[in-house]
Amino acid sequence: MFGPFDLTFKVLGFLVLLAPYWLPVFLGALFWTLWMQYVQLQHMSGIKWVLLGIRLPKNIMKTPLSMELVLSALHQTSEGNWYERMWKGKLKPYFSLELVSIGGDIHFFIRTSAQFKNFIEAQLYSQFQGIELYEAEDYTEMLDYRPEEPEWEMWGTEFTLTKPDAYPIKTYVDYKLDTAIKKEEEAAGRTDPLSPSVEFMGSIGKNEQIWLQILVRATGKRFREPGKFFGKRDWKGEAKDLIKKIQAKAGEGKLSKSDSEAISAIEREVSKFGFDCGIRVMYLGKKDAWTPLNIPGVVGMMKHYNSEVLNGFKPKNATSVDYPWQGILWNTVPDKKRKMFKAYKGRGYFYSPYKKKPFILNTEELATIYHFPAGMEETPGFITLSSHKAEPPANLPV
Repeated sequence: MFGPFDLTFKVLGFLVLLAPYWLPVFLGALFWTLWMQYVQLQHMSGIKWVLLGIRLPKNIMKTPLSMELVLSALHQTSEGNWYERMWKGKLKPYFSLELVSIGGDIHFFIRTSAQFKNFIEAQLYSQFQGIELYEAEDYTEMLDYRPEEPEWEMWGTEFTLTKPDAYPIKTYVDYKLDTAIKKEEEAAGRTDPLSPSVEFMGSIGKNEQIWLQILVRATGKRFREPGKFFGKRDWKGEAKDLIKKIQAKAGEGKLSKSDSEAISAIEREVSKFGFDCGIRVMYLGKKDAWTPLNIPGVVGMMKHYNSEVLNGFKPKNATSVDYPWQGILWNTVPDKKRKMFKAYKGRGYFYSPYKKKPFILNTEELATIYHFPAGMEETPGFITLSSHKAEPPANLPV
């Protein structure tokens, strides 16, 4: 009978014997991975980024449908031919939609490569008459956060979906925000799921900040094709399989009302442009102002889009630990905070060195979580053109 060491040596000997077969494959795959990371990083280092700030008119008489049309125009799928992808590291364009509170003053930003700046400006001006766009200084560069010497305290998290991508979240259509606004009183009387987040972000103190970042790129064929080793398919194929599972669950019997509604919702979900997405939010404050009491409010910013029957958001990769002794034994919290801050600052999610697994939202869902809410001009911190004092906010940290 073999002992554990004998068995280990036999396995190692077997692997060495077969090395001429598996080692070239392993080294080739490793080289290819490192090469693609290298050329992609080279490509990204050459991109000129622009942070577009958006100043809003006092009365916003637009529905989220206007923002959906803008976001549809961002569905840029070109990543070049095989030579540009594999030799030059060309990537599919990606954008960052940002909602930020700096000392209670609320700002909307869109970060884009310079090549899309004029295009995005044209789309926004065409849908939102009266807005003003400007090139903003990057607010993340104005705050020196270091866990080792914490003048500032920070807590952050990312979000993921509670169910498969093809299930939709609760959107502005479900909130009856898809009909035109004719009077200011109509805008004020509507229930906008973004309004509670704006209210909360406007309530923080002058030495606190909340940063919300939604990274987006056009989705593609990244799901494994069943029965094929190399085949890939898009999320529409995933949706078809999901519908078949729901129908199979019902068997020969009639579909329940909830199952029928789920199938209709999934079919509507994949009828619009889809985006790979990554969402992260951070709450920062100077040590004398930061309070953990605001953390539930930060997490709750994404709960207004949740549906018990369909989909929703849940936090993941938070910069905290589940049990006190974890932070003592492994000291993971400072490292988590450092990585989160760098990833946010670098707007990283889809590619190395901050590559994560994205989820998919369509244009309707994105417009629900990122739009200019109507009837908010009286909200504290909600800056409009008439209340704007100076180009950079006066209370930005230095």
